[in-house]
Amino acid sequence: MTISLWLLDIACMRLIRLAAVTAAAAAGALLVAGCNPASLQISLPAATTPVPASSATTGPATGTPQPVASASAPQIPISVESDSQMIAAGNNGPSSSILLPTSCRQTGTTITAEGTYTNGGFVPNVYNRYGDVIVLYVFAAPSPGYAEGMQLGASDVSNSPVLGSPAPWQVSVSISASGGVPAQCVVAAQPTHDGQFAP
Repeated sequence: MTISLWLLDIACMRLIRLAAVTAAAAAGALLVAGCNPASLQISLPAATTPVPASSATTGPATGTPQPVASASAPQIPISVESDSQMIAAGNNGPSSSILLPTSCRQTGTTITAEGTYTNGGFVPNVYNRYGDVIVLYVFAAPSPGYAEGMQLGASDVSNSPVLGSPAPWQVSVSISASGGVPAQCVVAAQPTHDGQFAP
């Protein structure tokens, strides 16, 4: 009789310890009433209940909620500076149409654009003769006095990739947190007239 009570106490203590660990991991409250398994109750917060598959995945057999993946960096619309926009900005170099951007994302105050090239990646030597680099411009939404949006930033030429460097290319710019909300990214082939790779 003493042995069976002792075994019951051990079983009860293990159940209480297991319940305490489970409740602590879920940041819930442990409510224990009595000392048998039927009277052991655990209160879990609502956040641990399964949620739709669109926001969380469940384990293969247990249905246990898995950690939700962190949201990816916000995508910003991106385009290539047109020939008319280049001329208006005083950019008389070769067309920017050689650029094929694939994404522009914001992480904190850094905006990063990525892409490749048209024509299967072939970049004519004329871009090298001008010493073209890929420049990223970031604009806010259109507002009175700023039909195309106020410019929030432009990548520094010294930190911009050379046009013709292996794809995919990547270019970044930091913007002021108080400057405005980025609404549009524009990439352009910007001549430096360095004459690198000139024949």
